[in-house]
Amino acid sequence: MGIYYGTIIFIVGLLIGSFLNVCIYRIPRHESIAFGASHCTNCGKRIKWYDLIPVISFIILGGKCRSCKEKISIQYPLIEALNATIYLCIYVFFKLSIITLLLSTISSILIVMLMIKLLKKG
Repeated sequence: MGIYYGTIIFIVGLLIGSFLNVCIYRIPRHESIAFGASHCTNCGKRIKWYDLIPVISFIILGGKCRSCKEKISIQYPLIEALNATIYLCIYVFFKLSIITLLLSTISSILIVMLMIKLLKKG
């Protein structure tokens, strides 16, 4: 049962990590995080759902936009993988509990805040 739940927690972490990337990109630009399709930051072309699969799409596309072939920042799969790994570690220590949910939420918020701050300085 532990590996099963661990796998699900990791996948949820990847998916939420993908959303965190949306937040990191859009919040400093005062854009909606709830509305508007994902698009290439270079050519503006809408990204299809099958190119938004966390980490896997980045690998399949060779880290480039399908449309314009511009490089996609390594930040995207790293944030997805980091969030998933943190979720899994929290699950390993606290199992399925309200503490796991709370710590996972807090860790995701901190990732967004830290990345916005780091990118603002850079």
